Amino acid sequence: MWSKPNMPGHFAEDRTKAMILPPEQFAAPPEPLSEKMFIERSLTENKFWLRIMKEHALFLGEGMSRNNKDLIQQTDRFFHYFEQQEKRAYQTPESVEAVRKLNEDSIQLVYGFRNFKRNLLILIINEKVQGFNFPLLVDHIAREAEYFMNSLQKFNNGILEPIQDAIIHENVFWLRIMMEHSRFIASLLDPSERNLVATARKFGDDFETLLNQARDVESMLYHKKPTYPIIGKMNKDSESATEELRNFKKAGLELIKSSQIRNIINPLLADHVLREAEHFLFMIRVLEERLKQKQKETNM
Repeated sequence: MWSKPNMPGHFAEDRTKAMILPPEQFAAPPEPLSEKMFIERSLTENKFWLRIMKEHALFLGEGMSRNNKDLIQQTDRFFHYFEQQEKRAYQTPESVEAVRKLNEDSIQLVYGFRNFKRNLLILIINEKVQGFNFPLLVDHIAREAEYFMNSLQKFNNGILEPIQDAIIHENVFWLRIMMEHSRFIASLLDPSERNLVATARKFGDDFETLLNQARDVESMLYHKKPTYPIIGKMNKDSESATEELRNFKKAGLELIKSSQIRNIINPLLADHVLREAEHFLFMIRVLEERLKQKQKETNM
């Protein structure tokens, strides 16, 4: 009769135990945020996003029917509030206390604007508000407000997500933004601009593919043991695609400014989405530097 060979007991037990433990247990922990990085990243995000929020208020107001006077007045007030907060961001001393207070006040202001956007979206979906603000556009800019708030809250808590989680999180957020930008652009170009419309739609499809791939990686590896090669490739793929879209947006902005194409795109909106692509590229490069440092530490 066949008998099972004797295996070292601790080997069998350890292997079995390892395979039934939650894989989240082996995830990298959050990383501390140095005072220098806290100040630099907080000011960078405030200067960028407060301008974006100010312009959101302008675009929302411009997209409403003149019958919605109360809502337009609210967007005008938000424009003024964000304009003042943006000026403050450029004047804030580079001290932890001053930057922390700036973050706290920005969070409070953005929270109110986020709620306004979400409530407006419900009114639009239920046809209580007329105009030209697509429901997806309002959802899009509400997500951006939530992203901005969450970033500042993490900074004030002194936390950096572990690099793997940070790359996944940033890519899932930004790839969707880039996909939607592409499709918004296609819808705002005159149908007679067939080549540009087709190009914009193709960018939308390409970013949808990258987004779905990023969501697959999120499902597989978010809050799990670090697997840096896959994560690094995802970041590089996003960088290449976003550079192409950034160049398309930049060329489009120049064509709009010089009246060379038929469209209904506000030049400020074209510049707005260009700046967001450039900010995504900035974030990708920040993450790439962190990833290189982490890989270096791992290999030491």
